Amino acid sequence: MSAILAARNGAFGNPASKLFPWSLRFPMKKHYTIAQISFLIACGSALQLAEAFLPSPLPGVRIGLANISTLLGLALFGAPAAFEVAVFRPIVTSLTNGTFMTPGFVLSLCGSLAGCAIMVLLFELTFGRRTFSLIAISLIGALVHNVAEIWVAYIWLIPHKGVFALVPLFVIPALIGGYFVGWSSRYVLDKIKSGQLSDFTVYEHALDPGQPPELTAKDKIKVLTAFLMVVSTIFLRTVPAYGVLIVVVVGLIILYRQPVPFSRLFRLWGVVVFSFVLPVLFSARGESLWHAGIISITDYGIHQGALFSVRLVFLILISVWIGVAEPAKLSQELAWILSPLKYFHFSVDRIPRMMSLSLSFIPVVWERFAQVKPKSLRGVLDALGNFFVSLNKS
Repeated sequence: MSAILAARNGAFGNPASKLFPWSLRFPMKKHYTIAQISFLIACGSALQLAEAFLPSPLPGVRIGLANISTLLGLALFGAPAAFEVAVFRPIVTSLTNGTFMTPGFVLSLCGSLAGCAIMVLLFELTFGRRTFSLIAISLIGALVHNVAEIWVAYIWLIPHKGVFALVPLFVIPALIGGYFVGWSSRYVLDKIKSGQLSDFTVYEHALDPGQPPELTAKDKIKVLTAFLMVVSTIFLRTVPAYGVLIVVVVGLIILYRQPVPFSRLFRLWGVVVFSFVLPVLFSARGESLWHAGIISITDYGIHQGALFSVRLVFLILISVWIGVAEPAKLSQELAWILSPLKYFHFSVDRIPRMMSLSLSFIPVVWERFAQVKPKSLRGVLDALGNFFVSLNKS
């Protein structure tokens, strides 16, 4: 362990010793392995999946445990690693729980990127100063994450100002989660630095998920069609257009014999109903059909409610058509969609490897967390730190 820390101090770039006003002085490492970043992605995904089992007042209202992985990536390796975690953690999670290309996935991805951007900005601006602690950076990142999700929902899915009434319901969990994420990240980093961790061997098969499958022309056509359909929602503004597309997607689901996850779809109907009811009850534009206090039902509100709800149904059906039976293939499809970025010197080739490795890490992370006895927050965080140190030894 001492050799690892010495190597970090000598070869990992500029130290962050003046960044945080707390006891930890942890140097950042400019170069990191694909196993290390994949592990952070897998941990974030595992935490996000675990949080989905906790009760929530509204769909999407969470404290954001997954942001621990982004903050650790930022503190350990800097901005590039943090952005990789912020981008691929929502993707890997969506491939695991079957929400890829759903509205929730898009909102999570946008919120993750916005929160990461502000944390990176604060991280860089306060370098060498004692302005923000890691907890403060986490608090601000959590707030920006949730506000960004609401803005995207307003601009893309439900362009009705009533969605901003949900801000207070998102702010309180963001403050609680931001503090928790900042404290947890600081705890793990402090443990890594002090060397107060036990030995833990990474499963060999987790470091070798195998060669991702090659894409056929049929696979490419499918993912490109789904991608273009999602993009079309930015421009379509009529209910009949979405009606036609819904019929098309249902036909594709039948043609491809794609299994329909009815239990997951049932949980999403609340969001669809909310997107319809909000503009119907609180829209003042158009001809009034019924009015009582602040509630006003108009023909325009009914049209908008129908538009918002059919758009959500369309997006949900696209995610069903894409399916989640073969996450490794989906990672290949994503890499193929992003392949034009290679002309901008973006390393697209590492995407399938990183996502496959992240997916193979998730069950290992689950198993490791399950071995924690007695069950406690510190035990889980110690396990996370043990796992990371074992990757440095690999």
